[in-house]
This record gives sequence, C-alpha cells and structure tokens, in this order.
Amino acid sequence: MDGLTPISTGPSGAGAPAEGVRRAQPVAPASFAAALERQISSTRSEIEGVRAEIASLREGGARGLALSSRPSVDTQRPMSIADVAARLKSAATGDGADPYGWRQMARSTGEQVIGAGYGTIFERQIQQESGFAPDVVFGLRKSSAGAEGIAQLMPQYYPNVDRTDPRSSLLAGARSMDHYLGAWGGEVRKALASYNAGLGKVQQLVAAHGERWESALPLETRQYLSAIVGDMRPVFTKSPNKAGVFGGHGPVGVLTMPVDRTGSSPAGDGIDLFAREGSPVRATADGTVRVTHGDEGATLTIDHGNGWSSTMRGVEGELPADG
Repeated sequence: MDGLTPISTGPSGAGAPAEGVRRAQPVAPASFAAALERQISSTRSEIEGVRAEIASLREGGARGLALSSRPSVDTQRPMSIADVAARLKSAATGDGADPYGWRQMARSTGEQVIGAGYGTIFERQIQQESGFAPDVVFGLRKSSAGAEGIAQLMPQYYPNVDRTDPRSSLLAGARSMDHYLGAWGGEVRKALASYNAGLGKVQQLVAAHGERWESALPLETRQYLSAIVGDMRPVFTKSPNKAGVFGGHGPVGVLTMPVDRTGSSPAGDGIDLFAREGSPVRATADGTVRVTHGDEGATLTIDHGNGWSSTMRGVEGELPADG
C-alpha cells in the first residue's frame, strides 16, 4: 500500500526485528487520503462506464418505464450495477443489431412455445414491451405499474419466475401468449390485447362492443397493437371467405402489416399499401420468395399458398434469395 516501507517478516514472537529488517513507517495522512480518493474514483469510473454502456444500448419501445429503487417482490436480491456488467459481458454476441442475442431468443421462443410463424410477432411484441434495453431486462427499471424484465411480467402473477433472467422471462411471456391465443381461438389481436390490458378487460369489451371491441380499447393498447401487427386494416378479395385481417385469421394463417404508417386503397382482389421512403419492410406471412429487377427497382413477390400472394415494389437493401 502507498506510504508503507517494504518489510520482511521473521518468526512469530521475535522480540526485535532481525538484522537488516526495517520497521514499517506510519502512513502519512495525506498519502492515505490520496490512495482512498484514487480507489473511490476508480469505482465511480467503473459504475459510470457501465451506466454509459447501458444508455448507449437502450432502444425505443419501452412503455412508461421509470427508475425504481424498490427491490423485486421475491427472494432474490436486487441486481447491482456490477451484476448487470457481468451479465452484459457474458451475454455479448458481438452482433451490432442484436448485441446480446435477445431478439433471436425471442423469435426462437415464440416459434417453440407459441407455434410456427409466431416468432417474428413475438419479437415485435417484446420490442414493444421492453425495447430490449439492458436496464429493463435486468430489472433496474420497472414500468409505472411495476412490471419487470424483458417481457414486462407483473410480480404478483409470476412469483416463481426469475424476471431478471431473459430466457425465463421470455418463456413465461410466450406461455401467457399461448394461453391467450387458446382463449381466443387463435385470434392474435385479441391475444395481444389481453397481454397488454388483461384477458378479463378484453372479454368485457368484446361482449359489450362485438366487432367494434378494438375501438373501445384504452389508447395504450390500441397503440400497442398497431406497433406490433399494424392497424386494423382488412385484406379482402372478391370471395368473402378469403377476407383476412392483419394480426387475425386469414386463409394463409396470421397476417402481419408489412410496413408501418401506410396509406391504402382497394386494388382488385386485395389492397394496395403505400409506405414512406425508408420504411422497413417485412413479410405479411411465410411463403416462397421470388425477386425480379426492373425500372422500379427490385420487386419481391411472396407466394403464401392457398391463392394468396403479396408483392413489394421499389424495395432496396438486403433482399432474400429466391426460394
């Protein structure tokens, strides 16, 4: 330690130091204070560094989250900054788009627990729940209602789930979605609304408003649905039995709004959507892909089967291969 003269130790009980051995000199107060300040500054620097990393990784989508100093309502001790730093280091994958693998974990959990085709929707749902922000994932921030973790679980309903563990939290969230889908006969929009607003609340609104149940939802829940599966816009054809709704049932399964913030107009057997330049594009449903190039740029056609297909024109960026 600073301020100490190095010494050699002799046999225990020696009455006097051996020849050539010097006694330790008293520590100068100024030297001790300087050493203590260096130690404190080092700890502060480490904590601030972790906080800065968390802030830089934080993404949008977390709903109404606020810092909370209250510990989790379970037997686990609250996580510290050091705990978060250790978990971030062990979870790092090096992927800039998915630095800790949580997006891929959400997709694979959705596919395995909820069912084939639900992975992308479940990932978008978790994006809306927590934004995949590390401080939310590890329980350093909770929602105003007290929801915790990557899937924003309420402690009183998930007392035996480690809500600060991404895998455990995602499994519990996916099982809840599977339960809600079962309760609604596979209707994705009603299941998502139940996850956000509560199953009982949605059941009451459906009973009271019928097909107009969605317009009676709280604003937060309507925005939640729109962010995950798009607005309640019908996809229609000349055949009444071939109508579908984004986020609901359709002849080819669950339909997802392919672009956000669109204009639309009827077009023969379907609907035309107009996206703003730079909008991200996603598949409406699974299918066989074919890419062609022309004056409008790349055109991507997906054959969804059962007579359904979607065509995206003017698509730029990385495109999937045919097949």
